[in-house]
Amino acid sequence: MIQKLQILFVLPILSVSIMLSQTHWETAVYAEDTWNYFVGTTPPPDSWNQLSFDANSWNTGPGGFGYADGDDNTVIANTLSVFFRKTFNVSSLEEILSLAIHADYDDGFVIYINGIEILRSANMGDPGSQVTYQQTADTDHEAVMYQGGAPEVFVLYPNELDGALSVGENVLAIQVHNVNTTSSDMSSLFYLSFELSEGASYYGETPEWFYIPESFTSSHLPIIVVNTNGQEIPNEEKITAHMGIIDNGPGEMNYLSDPYNHYDGFIGIEIRGSSTTWFPKKQFAVETRDSVGENNNVSLFGMPEENDWIFNAPYTDKSLMRNAIIYKMARDAGKYASRSHYFELVVDGDYRGLYVMFEKIKRDNNRVNISKLEPEEVSGDDITGGYIIKVDKWDGENIGGWYSESPSDSYGGFYYQYHYPKPDEIVYDQQQYIMNYMDNFEQIILSEDFADQETGYPSVIDWESFVDFFIMQEITKNVDGYRLSSFLHKDKDSDDGRLVAGPIWDFNLGFGNADYYNGWEPQGWQVEADLPIDDFSIPYWWCVIWSDQSFRWSVQQRWNSLRNNSLSNSSVNSLIDSLQSHIGVAAERNFERWPTLGEYVWPNHYIGQTYQDEIDYLRNWITTRMEWIDNELLSTQTEMCLIPERFSMNPLYPNPFNRSVSIRYDIPLDARIKLNIFNIKGTHINTLFSGRAHAGTHSMSWDGMDKNGKVVSSGTYIVLLQANNFIYNQQENVNYIWDDYKETRKVILVK
Repeated sequence: MIQKLQILFVLPILSVSIMLSQTHWETAVYAEDTWNYFVGTTPPPDSWNQLSFDANSWNTGPGGFGYADGDDNTVIANTLSVFFRKTFNVSSLEEILSLAIHADYDDGFVIYINGIEILRSANMGDPGSQVTYQQTADTDHEAVMYQGGAPEVFVLYPNELDGALSVGENVLAIQVHNVNTTSSDMSSLFYLSFELSEGASYYGETPEWFYIPESFTSSHLPIIVVNTNGQEIPNEEKITAHMGIIDNGPGEMNYLSDPYNHYDGFIGIEIRGSSTTWFPKKQFAVETRDSVGENNNVSLFGMPEENDWIFNAPYTDKSLMRNAIIYKMARDAGKYASRSHYFELVVDGDYRGLYVMFEKIKRDNNRVNISKLEPEEVSGDDITGGYIIKVDKWDGENIGGWYSESPSDSYGGFYYQYHYPKPDEIVYDQQQYIMNYMDNFEQIILSEDFADQETGYPSVIDWESFVDFFIMQEITKNVDGYRLSSFLHKDKDSDDGRLVAGPIWDFNLGFGNADYYNGWEPQGWQVEADLPIDDFSIPYWWCVIWSDQSFRWSVQQRWNSLRNNSLSNSSVNSLIDSLQSHIGVAAERNFERWPTLGEYVWPNHYIGQTYQDEIDYLRNWITTRMEWIDNELLSTQTEMCLIPERFSMNPLYPNPFNRSVSIRYDIPLDARIKLNIFNIKGTHINTLFSGRAHAGTHSMSWDGMDKNGKVVSSGTYIVLLQANNFIYNQQENVNYIWDDYKETRKVILVK
């Protein structure tokens, strides 16, 4: 008898003679065949799985057997178990080189040939142990074929079958068990295929999706090998496993036979995600640990030392790069976004395909750089930061937070989650503080003077972060944008405690990769999307902020600046090209393991037949989207008459400041502009801008540095704006030289 399921995930390694021969696969038993079946309301006869058993009294029907949940050809009443069998003939044992079982099931199974157990799922107990009709699966397992996935495959060799096969008639017998009596689904789709030597042909053609894992031995990308020691990786409560990383450096090949040279130690690992848990290709949350199970901060692939990592598993995103693209765009814009590194993953001998390692969103000097908030910090400046909150569904790893009611019937409500401190670590006073803070922010948003620079929302937010966050959401037109996996954070008031938008997170459904809520269309503002009014709505305050003329103008200015740099068509195309080149042949292996090309995987709008098709669609969609934003922002400027009527410098904010102060000024005509910083004694500190500027509203920031790049001391500083020699009407070739315009404002730097 062979071992349990996790041992059967070993990839086939063929002998040299077999590899050189022209072998092929044929299918002997199909799931859709007519089977004899028995619903497990009572025990089946002891000999039910043997060839000699007379099953004529059993019901017959096409497989699979289940509750009519989308993948069942024969509907049965809710039950803990179902037993079914199908006979097949074997013409020659000598020409069978290996056997493959393709299984799509919910929730666990045991398989026999002629009464001999050959395979069972890991959630059905120890191999060889009796499984009664009343036994439940230890854990649930979702079927995937009905949603476009490929079934799991298990390859066995003749010496692993304990003589189960014989020439002539044989019987394949299977029992499938549910996880509990209240489960809403059951699935049972099983295929039996043989690898035959050259020239042999006895059975039928393999299904269109048929695949056998190739023997994975090397990659130009790093290889991560995880060994769970026979444990099932759960959805929560990380298990301890071993992780080895093989990374011989850029330009070098990595081989499975190489020693672990980048990491060799313990990890905690669990399946992570929400809707992504439906997919057969799982993503994982990983925690590097030491030998006694404590957190072990390490640097992986050159990323700063930490212990929390994400193994992202692109599945519905067939470009394999949507998240990597937008995170790089955000970093190029000067904002923190998760760093990334591609690798290929092997778990318990099973090649899992191409993955991307991301940094988990957490408080850290090299991630979300805010103050550490201790449980005893419950008053004064101590309690004011740092916090990370997330707008998201009421599920996931960080359940704990509060609900924000909609102010009108035009909007739905939404949930805030505590992300840092974690729900089980944040104390009551801190909960009340951040809840009251966000409530006050919402009240300001709803006030009549919400846009006032001194008292409105601009005075309590980090303006630039909200502008950049908006742009990153809109360039992707992410259907989950703003309303799910949307982070905000706040530091202590003494450390510039304004509300900061970000970091950005989770864009696998962005860039035209959704077939609902018009997510495929490159036109339209996502912040204005016509979505159902429910408990997972876009926070209404984003719509209010977007209605503010000043915010729109800042978005336009920032967009134009980025379009001339990191978001230019050439820059974006170069980024896509570089990622595609970097991924290389690993993409081919990934789609051999997960054959989704040409198949619908929720919620794909576009279904490319090849990987290049998917890349071309992504590239064209982004180009079209950016051009639409170009035109829309230009028309917005015209429609709103945003050209100022006079020179002016708006109040500086925040004031006092710690990290940076925002300086916004209006110019009614093209002019030569100087923006300088002086100390209170009149000594020149820095020049922020000197040159010609176009008419409009402009925004700059000062980070407290002098012209030599050194941090200046705390104190009062003067911001001086000057304009002169500006041209009134170039079309008529009439020049007007005006007297110098000068305006100053004081700002206090607190370190």
